[in-house]
Amino acid sequence: MASEIVNFYRDRSVFITGGTGFFGKILIEKLLRSCPGLKNIYVLIRPKAGQDPKNRLQDLLSAVAFDNIRQNHPEFFSKVIPVSGDISRDELGISPQDLQMMSETVSIAFHSAAIVRFDEPLKSAIELNVKGVKRMLSVCKKLENLEVLVHVSTAYVNSTRTELDETIYRPLCDVDNLISTLDWLDDQAANSITKSLLNGAPNTYTFSKSLGEAVLNSEAGEVDFKIVIIRPSIVTASWKEPIPGWVDSLGGTTGWFAGSAAGIFRTMYCHTQMAVDLIPGEFPVNLMVTSAWDALKQKSQQQINPTVFLASTGQNPVTWAQCKSTMYPLMFEYPFSKAVWPPTGSFKNNTLLHRVDQFLYHIAPAYLLDGAFRICGRKPFMVRLHKKATKVLDCVQFYTTHEWRTRSDNTCALIQRMNAIDRAIFNFDSRTIDWDEYLCTYYLGIRKFVLKDELHTLPAARTRMRRLLVAQFSFRLALAVLIARTLLRKSETARTMWHMFGSTVAGYFVSLTSQLF
Repeated sequence: MASEIVNFYRDRSVFITGGTGFFGKILIEKLLRSCPGLKNIYVLIRPKAGQDPKNRLQDLLSAVAFDNIRQNHPEFFSKVIPVSGDISRDELGISPQDLQMMSETVSIAFHSAAIVRFDEPLKSAIELNVKGVKRMLSVCKKLENLEVLVHVSTAYVNSTRTELDETIYRPLCDVDNLISTLDWLDDQAANSITKSLLNGAPNTYTFSKSLGEAVLNSEAGEVDFKIVIIRPSIVTASWKEPIPGWVDSLGGTTGWFAGSAAGIFRTMYCHTQMAVDLIPGEFPVNLMVTSAWDALKQKSQQQINPTVFLASTGQNPVTWAQCKSTMYPLMFEYPFSKAVWPPTGSFKNNTLLHRVDQFLYHIAPAYLLDGAFRICGRKPFMVRLHKKATKVLDCVQFYTTHEWRTRSDNTCALIQRMNAIDRAIFNFDSRTIDWDEYLCTYYLGIRKFVLKDELHTLPAARTRMRRLLVAQFSFRLALAVLIARTLLRKSETARTMWHMFGSTVAGYFVSLTSQLF
């Protein structure tokens, strides 16, 4: 039995936006490695910091994610062609010559470029996540041989509902009216009315992504190509491909677990028994690659355009409590060599307790350390770091305190339409995830690829962790003695209780000794 999908991509050329991001790197690597008959991959790359697109492409392809190809098939890299452009410019800033070149060869486009920060100012989010979609559509209409556009959205576009499904609902506002309004407002004015404009959406990211989908939905009937929307949940490190545990940023849950391993994050407001919809990075990418094949395979049938696929682990959920019970022991077994404190943080489901712990374990130590840095003549940074970290944690709080039912009928049906070979090569079935194995891989990936700790640092890291545990115990003991001495000095009742406690303990040991001897 042969792979239908691998054969489908033979002699085809694809166009990718967002290729320099985490998602884009996995996508490019997957296409090169699993579809060797692919002709060319055109990647939109913005000139940046004095680097032209060719130099940035070399930096991209030097990433660890491409080690497998670099070792076994370095000739495949010649298939990747940089296209100078910018998602914020008309026609994506692509030159007429490059546009003509792609028009003659490109049959599939993958659009993953986006602003993914939850706290991005509304004007910036709309510029890239909504206007960027309009610009992408404009370019796609000029690609004469284009057959499929695959757009990456988010599972949380409808997060104000209790169920995450594969339906495109009515947008929260009129897209064109919002764009017109924001165009004549300055940044300060736009920021001041953002909350009212969001209309209940938790942040500018999900709001703008939902409007991006609305743009695609309104244009779907007027284009000659199929449109597919992929909605991934919380994208995390890869499980098996391209490299186990590979992740290249501190976004989302990765930042929390990295901060916890370093002893910096000590508390997070979270409902521990709720499911956290983590999805390994290669799963939505495999779904993207497969959905393009499926869109053309089903072309003769009356299929909804656009078609939506949900990339979620709702059928194989894992809870925050499971994440903590699996990953925190690993933080002691494989500690971070530059940890500043033992990873003994915790999740809180009470806002008051969380805020108290934030003050005791985040804010107060940060000010004390910065004060010590100033005395030593060093530049303080802890307060600034913790303010930034607190802002990030507050942004994700909506997702740590809510849970959704998921319904992924289209995705499940697509799995059934794949043959056994393709299900193995392009796996996106979340029911196959072994969470104990994956969470271990995830943490070790964070340690290696984000915290930059190789296995050879383990002996020194474990020695450092033992010292930190002794320091933590000593600090707690000193604090307990200080509190006890203060109470004993100030309160007659406390002294009486202390003597009663001492007498009880002494009596217990006398009784135990008499029984033993």
